[in-house]
Amino acid sequence: MPKYIEELVSRQVRMSELARERRTELGKPCVNPVITISRRMGSGARIVAGKLAKELGWSLWDKELLDAMAEDASVSRRIVEEFDEHTKSEIELFARSALGEHEIGGFIYVKHLAHAVAAIAKLGNAIILGRGSNFLLPRALNIRIDASDDRRIANMMNYEDLTREQAENKIIESDRDREHFLERAFGRQRVADARYDLTIWMDEFTNDDAVEIIKAAIKAKCSHNGA
Repeated sequence: MPKYIEELVSRQVRMSELARERRTELGKPCVNPVITISRRMGSGARIVAGKLAKELGWSLWDKELLDAMAEDASVSRRIVEEFDEHTKSEIELFARSALGEHEIGGFIYVKHLAHAVAAIAKLGNAIILGRGSNFLLPRALNIRIDASDDRRIANMMNYEDLTREQAENKIIESDRDREHFLERAFGRQRVADARYDLTIWMDEFTNDDAVEIIKAAIKAKCSHNGA
């Protein structure tokens, strides 16, 4: 496991721990709140997630970290080791049940991913970006951030200094790979039936707008749950 991945994981764990301590001190109603953000490439979701994590002081788990945790089980074990034996058993049970009745066969990546996401959820005060985490955490605040193809192409041209043709090709490839991964991991029908607590269409909002909308949703969900 690369050293920088270890450092990133440790940093994000500490962010969650600090946020949990602050919530306890302030008497906040939510216990271990978690947000998942689903998106398509070029929608601006990564920027929104980064801004949101910074404002809330929460941990942010992106594709790089989730892939590392799913491909090397020792990475997720580093998080699980922080808990007592009872909680470890809860995480293991959750990871096994999170995939529902869908038979993933030899797709070991998803089994490890479920375990990693369960550990992150138990830590709480976390934002999980992509990788089908909404399917693994149906009781989290599950958000979808998306935009029109024109907006996505323009964003990619701006973010990565691409030509229009390069941006279009990169988005097409990403959309295809994402759909293939989700259907293989969670089943075609489950993906087709995906539902979100909140969908933000970024053609109509700025990144800062999206952050404020999500913060309002967090407050509403916490107040409604009362726990």
